[in-house]
Amino acid sequence: MADLQVTLETVTPLFLAGADPRGAPELRAASVRGALRFWLRALLGGVIGDAPDRLDELRKAESAVFGSTDTGASAVIVRVTGEEQAQPFRPLPHSQSKTFTAQGIAPSKALTITLAPRPPHRHIPEAALGPLVMFILLGGMGKRSRRGFGSVVIRSVGEGFPLQPSAYTTADAFSVRVSPLIKDAISKTKSLVLALGLSVGTPSRLAHFPILDEQYAKILFCKTPFEGWEEGMKEFWKVLRSDSYRDNPVFGFAVGAARQASPLHLRIVKLAESYHILLTAFRVHFAGQQPSWEVMQQLLEECQQKWNGEWVVGGGMKWQ
Repeated sequence: MADLQVTLETVTPLFLAGADPRGAPELRAASVRGALRFWLRALLGGVIGDAPDRLDELRKAESAVFGSTDTGASAVIVRVTGEEQAQPFRPLPHSQSKTFTAQGIAPSKALTITLAPRPPHRHIPEAALGPLVMFILLGGMGKRSRRGFGSVVIRSVGEGFPLQPSAYTTADAFSVRVSPLIKDAISKTKSLVLALGLSVGTPSRLAHFPILDEQYAKILFCKTPFEGWEEGMKEFWKVLRSDSYRDNPVFGFAVGAARQASPLHLRIVKLAESYHILLTAFRVHFAGQQPSWEVMQQLLEECQQKWNGEWVVGGGMKWQ
């Protein structure tokens, strides 16, 4: 594939720091590249794993697509354009006491991401498409993207792209598309690994980074509709901040110098006439004491029952 242009629409406020961290948000290609690297590594982790003797292979595969300081520039040029007019939004909309605001790009704004081959390459690597699909489908950009901000929906793209706007019509149409799209992304990643002369395998232990694999990832799409993004976000936070889960380390923490990014990602999905909750949880190795993954399982099951959730990945295995 030559140049690829994808037009997205912001679903929730997008907090992107620019040259002035306290100033207006700026759309930067580096933010998109960072998100694409995250999802490529998650896909590669499910294909290669992160065993110490395989990390060099993982880095080789990653750099073949997005470059590195050792191998040189990325084979893919990433550009992003769109409306940057900022508005104040509350990063903690569920909180009654913390009512501060931050400048963010508002929902319903158009963003265009362009991928192009970097000369002398003539085509975008197929392995770059999977991370882009996962980013649009499961991920987000900017601050608090793991808590639902920076969610996007696809609005237009060429016919050859795996994810099309037609997937975002109804809850049923969306839910049946997610699993095949993930499998397609994994297949493209395996093809990259084999083309580089590397071997594929099954992860055999908790990884130190999120990996997209049935054993170590769970994805839950909730079919109960909400009228707006803020309603869906607030309802989720009511559950997360309830006595059963409040401040449990399995959802991430920042205590003094000790930090652990949350392995639970909230996405707000915008369909034709409704908004929905999409949760992705990664079972990862924590620095220090390991948390209770049974608590994560409990939260996901509560969300499943509360909002008519449908397992996309990992529903057949209980985390203990």
